[in-house]
Amino acid sequence: MMKKLFLIVAIFGILAVSLVSADVIPENSHSLSRCVKFVNLNEFSDVVLIGYYTGPMVDTYEAYQIENDACLQKGYKFNALNVYWTTKEKFDTLDLENLNVADLTLLLEGVEPYVGSVDESNPLIKETIEYSIAGFKDGDLIVYKSKQTSEYNNGQSNKVETFDKPNVDSEEPTPEPQPESTPEPTPGPQGFWSKIGCFFKTLFGGSC
Repeated sequence: MMKKLFLIVAIFGILAVSLVSADVIPENSHSLSRCVKFVNLNEFSDVVLIGYYTGPMVDTYEAYQIENDACLQKGYKFNALNVYWTTKEKFDTLDLENLNVADLTLLLEGVEPYVGSVDESNPLIKETIEYSIAGFKDGDLIVYKSKQTSEYNNGQSNKVETFDKPNVDSEEPTPEPQPESTPEPTPGPQGFWSKIGCFFKTLFGGSC
């Protein structure tokens, strides 16, 4: 019994040491921070994005509503983060603590908001990656990486990259304009002599 207990304690000890050592920046390297965010959610009021992550430091899962211009989080660095979307109406009926991803639509898989460190020879110290919603295509929500900003520690100017928006349907299709119909002219009221003329026309089989 004591041998089994000792073995269990030893295994947990090895795991603890491994996890702690994994958080230490390797020699001849420096830390690199990364922020991944969505920047135009306020333009799509009926769309709600949900961050959903699992991993060794999570019992089942953790989920949160993604806010506009806020860096995505995934808890511990070895966790895996996916992004789902749903409508505002449907989101209001969900319970994030008892979530079934089958009720959501997967948008991005394996998003990596954590880097940790890079070799000392690499001057990169920070990355900001921006995603934007392009719109809808065949009923699917389309997102794309719209901008990436890289910062350095060697005096080099920030590198800013922008990316083209993909072609998608409009957010709300504009109805086709209907052709205007020209109303039939309405005859005006008949004068006295017109009425007399009409009387004689009908008298002899004609019409007015």
